[in-house]
Parts: sequence; C-alpha cells; structure tokens
Amino acid sequence: MEKKKIKMKKFVYIFFVSLILLASIFAGWILQYFLPFSEVPLKEKPFLSLKLKKRLNLTNEGPIAVKVLKEKQTEDLIIRLLGIKSRTFRSRAYLIFPRNIKGPQPAILCLHGHHTSIEDVVGLRRSPFGVNFGIRLAKRGFVVFAPEIPYSKDMATEDLLSLNLIMAGRTLTGMRVSFLRALLDYLSGLPFVDSKRIGCVGWSMGGGLTLYLAAIDKRIKVAAISGYFGTFKGTFMRRRQSTDNYIPGILQVGEMHDIACLIAPRPLWIEGGENDPEFPKESFLKAVRKLELCYKDYEDRLHWHLTPGGHRFGGEGLEEWFEKWLSGKKR
Repeated sequence: MEKKKIKMKKFVYIFFVSLILLASIFAGWILQYFLPFSEVPLKEKPFLSLKLKKRLNLTNEGPIAVKVLKEKQTEDLIIRLLGIKSRTFRSRAYLIFPRNIKGPQPAILCLHGHHTSIEDVVGLRRSPFGVNFGIRLAKRGFVVFAPEIPYSKDMATEDLLSLNLIMAGRTLTGMRVSFLRALLDYLSGLPFVDSKRIGCVGWSMGGGLTLYLAAIDKRIKVAAISGYFGTFKGTFMRRRQSTDNYIPGILQVGEMHDIACLIAPRPLWIEGGENDPEFPKESFLKAVRKLELCYKDYEDRLHWHLTPGGHRFGGEGLEEWFEKWLSGKKR
C-alpha cells in the first residue's frame, strides 16, 4: 500500500511538472491567444505619449561632443566620419551632404539594424540585407546622418546589458532613443540643416528605434519603418527575439499600432516582408489595418507595402516619399 502511495505521488509530481514545462514551451502561444490584453481606448490617446516615455525611462544624453575623424569628397558629396560622445555612449556616425549645398536643407536620420553597420547604410560596404538607404537618399540631395547604434554589434553583450538594465529599472531601447534625441539636437543645429524638415528611416532594430523616436519626438516630421512592424503578440511574444525588444509594461501602454498612431498625422511609410519570420505577414497586416484607422482623415500620409522575400530592406518608393513630404517634390 505504501509503495502504491509513493508511485501515485511520483505520478502526480511528474504530471504537474510536465504541465508546467508544456506551459513554458507554449507560453508565447498561450499569451498571444488567451490573455485578455486590451487595446488603448481612443480617449486615452492624448496620454499615450507620456505613458510611453515613462516605460522607456528616457534619460538626458546631451549635449554631445563631436569630432571629425575622416573626410572625403566625391564629385557631388562630402562624406564625414564623426566620433561621438554622449553622457553614456561613445559612437560613430557618417554625415553626408551635397558639395554645392545652398541654404538649410532637409535632413534624414538613417538607422541601421542588427547584423548591419553604418558602412552598409552609406554604401561603403555591400550588405546582404540591402540597407544602403543612406547613400540612396544622399544622392537625392538630402543631408544624411547615419549613427552607429550603441551595443548593437555583439548580440551576447547586448542581451546581457539589456537584462541588467531591466533589473535596474531601465531599458536599452530607452537609452538608445535618448541618445538619438541628443543626436537630433546636434543635427538640428547644423547651419546647413533645416530643423523643421527632418525625417527618420530605419530597418529592423533601426525601424523599431524610428517607431519609438517618431512617436515621442515631433521633430521627426516624416518617418519610414522597414522590417519592424506587427503586433507585439504576433512577434516578440510568439518567438524569442533580441532582448532589446522587450520593454517592461509596454502592453499597458498599448499595442505596436497604438504607438505608431502617435506619429499620425505626420507622414509614415512602412515596409514588411512577404516571408519575414520575425515579423510575420499576418501580424504585419493586422497591425496595419488598425493603424489605418488613425490615418482615416489623412490617407495620403500613410503608405505601406510588402516586399518579396524575408527580413531585408526593399525601399520601394522611399526616396519619392521623403521628396514629397520634406522637399515638396511631387511625381
């Protein structure tokens, strides 16, 4: 009898442990489909920006110190490599502008993603992800500023730092957005930049930073996001991704499309991938349909499309989008 009781206890123990393990394995799926996360009511939209800033836990990274490390000239462009130091970070950036620049011109902040670099963005190196949008925009006459995102080269270091920051009540994404805002201060103060005509474009991680930066900083007049859009439930909660994507309490602020709604009615260009495993097509389309409601009175200011392939940059109509809204050129 005693042996039967022991066997029964073992069976019950193994049964419940198995249930816990299965729940852990399918946690993302369970969260996505069963937990009652609610979307932010329309009446709370005016307070959404304050809530987002609180979750990001923004800091003051300025003023920044800038040093010219290298400069070269092509037939049409001046290309400067800058060394940058903020209160927390040391970084680099490329500043590109026309040789014959006359008067303050529109400028675009160009943000790379993981597994890419500022050299890829400005066309000094070829990337398999096709992220040469910086040089493409520079050739159209825009002032281009492409900063290196701190702690993005080594994923292991980034993950550990991000987790440590969460333990301290901070977020890596919040620190990066704070850094970008300090860079905006610098960019806006350049004599050949029109501070009222600044845009931002980013791919993957850079797309996420573009989303958050444009949502809270109205100095970004036009935004373009590639390789980073969908629902939180259909992306990061469904599949484990880099730790910088996880912001404690972000769902108490809203879904990803709620955050994107803060950009409205400013022009927003969004690109997804037909077969992107990180931001699946279904999740992308669901978020876009929600976002369209925020632009219902400004339909011409929202553009979205799916590009063939997976997690890479396509850039269809990107230059024309910025020319239309920052330069006033219509095609």
